[in-house]
Amino acid sequence: MKKKQSADARKRRWRFGGYTGGKLRALIVCAFAVVYVLGMLLATWIDQTGRTREYGERVERMLTFVSGEIEKDNGSSMERILSRLADYYSYEENQMVSFAVYNADGILQTKNENVFYYEYREKENSERQAVDWKLEDYLAEEEIAQLAEYAVSVKDGGHPKYYIEAEKAGDGEDLAAIYVKRLFNSTDERKSAEDSEYEWSWVNPDLSTENEEESINDPADVQDGMIGPVGNVAVYFPGITQGLDVWREWNDSDYLQDFPMDYQDDPSTYHDPVIMEDFVTYRTSATPIYLNERPNYLEPEFSLVVRSVEHPWRAAVNSLNRIYLWGGILTAACVLLVLSIVEATFRKRARMEEQQRDFTNAIAHEMKTPLAVIRGFAENLEENANEEKRKYYLDQIIGQTEQMDGMVKEMVFLSRLDSGEYRPVKEPVSVRELIGELQSAYDTQIEEKRIEVRISCGEDFVISGDRRFLEKAFGNLIANAVDHNRYEGKISIDIEKNRCVIENTGEKISPEDLPRVCELFYTGDKSRGGQEKHLGVGLYLADRIFRAHRMKLKIANTEVGVQVTVEI
Repeated sequence: MKKKQSADARKRRWRFGGYTGGKLRALIVCAFAVVYVLGMLLATWIDQTGRTREYGERVERMLTFVSGEIEKDNGSSMERILSRLADYYSYEENQMVSFAVYNADGILQTKNENVFYYEYREKENSERQAVDWKLEDYLAEEEIAQLAEYAVSVKDGGHPKYYIEAEKAGDGEDLAAIYVKRLFNSTDERKSAEDSEYEWSWVNPDLSTENEEESINDPADVQDGMIGPVGNVAVYFPGITQGLDVWREWNDSDYLQDFPMDYQDDPSTYHDPVIMEDFVTYRTSATPIYLNERPNYLEPEFSLVVRSVEHPWRAAVNSLNRIYLWGGILTAACVLLVLSIVEATFRKRARMEEQQRDFTNAIAHEMKTPLAVIRGFAENLEENANEEKRKYYLDQIIGQTEQMDGMVKEMVFLSRLDSGEYRPVKEPVSVRELIGELQSAYDTQIEEKRIEVRISCGEDFVISGDRRFLEKAFGNLIANAVDHNRYEGKISIDIEKNRCVIENTGEKISPEDLPRVCELFYTGDKSRGGQEKHLGVGLYLADRIFRAHRMKLKIANTEVGVQVTVEI
C-alpha cells in the first residue's frame, strides 16, 4: 500500500512539474530559448556583415573587369558586354547586378538588357559577323518569359535539353525568327536538333508583307537563305543561372532597371551610400572608362555605373541552416540535461527534507519510551524510599540513559557519514580476526538462545580500510544474526578471498520489506519479532560503511532464513 501511494505521488508530482515545479521548468526552457535565439541572431548578424563586405569587394572587382572589357573592345559592343557580364555576375541569387554606361556629358549611353547574341556568315568561307538583338525590341513580355524558360534548361548544367537558334533577315540587322528544338540525344546536340521538330518558334511580324510569296511564316524559310550553319548563339538573361525566379526578380527590380537618363554630377565619381531596406542592401558604384590611350588625359570618354541588389541576411540564413539545426539540438540537449540536474537536485533535497522529518520523528519516538521510563522510575523513587527498590529503580534509569546515549552516538556517526567528512583510514583488516572478536562479544546472547555458530575460512578476506568503522558494520550484521535468530538456531559464516557470507535461521524478511531494509529508519510495519525492536539504522550504517570502502552489501532470503553477503 505504501509503495502504491508513493508511486501515485511521484506520478502526480511529475504531471505537475516534478520536484522542480512547472514554473521553474518553464523559466529554464524560456531562458535557454532566449539564449538560443540571441546566439543565432548574433551568428546571423556576423555572417551577413561579412557577406555585405564581400559583396562590396565583388562590386569593385566587377567595375575593374567590366571597364577593362569595354576598353579592350574599344567600346564597339558595349551593350553585349554589359548584358553578358550582368548575366555572368548575377550567378548568385543573393546578389544581382546591372550595368550602365554614361557618356562624358552624363547622358545614358547604354545598359544591359535581355539580349540574343548571334554570329553569322554572309557567304561561304567568309568571316563571321555578330549582331545583338535586344529582346524587348522584338518580343512581347510573355514571349520573353517563354524563351527564358527554355534558356533555363540550357544553362542548368549538364547536357542542355533544348537547342535555341535565331535567324537574321536578309542583308539587314533585324531579328527575323527564333526557334527552339528539343534535344533527344544529348551526346550529339546538332544532329539531334536537326532531326527533331520545332517545339517553340517566333517569327517577326514586321517582316511580313502583303505578298504571300515574300512573307516569312516559318523560320525554315529564313534558314534556307543563309549560307552554312550558324556559328555562335547566346541568350543573356541575367540571373537565369539561378532559375526563373531569380531572373524574374532581376527583371522586375526598379532599382536594377531604371537607371537615370542623365547625371548632373560626374557619374564616374558617383557613389551612392549603401542603403538597407527590409534586410535588402542597395549599392551603386562607378568608374571611368578610357577608350583612347593618352598620357595626359583629363576626362574619360565614358563612365561605367553598376547597381547591386544584395540579400546578405537571406544568404546568411541559408548558409547557417545546419548551424540552426545543430544549435537547436544542442540547446535542447542542454535543456534536458539542466532539467535533469535540477530535478535530481530538488529530488535529493526533498528526500533529505523527508529524511530529516523521519529522523526527527524517529528520534522523538525512540526517546519517548526511555524518557517515560526514566520519569516513571524517578517518580517511584520520590514516593518510595525503600532501599531495595531504590537500587532497582536507579539501575533502570541508568540503563535507559545508556540506551539514549548509544542512540545519540549513532546519530552523530550517521551525521559524519552523510556530511562527507568521513575518510576511511587505510589499513589492512582481517575479516577472520574481526569476526572472531565480534563473536566473543556476543557469547552471552548466543549461549542464552543456544545458537550454534559455524565459521569456515578458505582464504582470509583482507580489507584495506578503517578498522573502527568496519568493526561497527560487521558488528551490526552479527547483532542482527543473533537478535533475529530463533531459539536453538544456527549461524553460518563463510569467509572467502573477496567476500564474507553470514547466514542465520531466523524469520525471513517479507518480500515487500526486503528491498528497503538498508534504508534509514525503515523497519516495516512490524519487525520480524512481531514488534519494533530497533531504530532502523543498523543495516543503513553497515551499508554506508561498506560503500565508503567500495564494497557491496546484499541481503536475501534463503530456505532456512536470511543471508547477508559482503563482497568487493
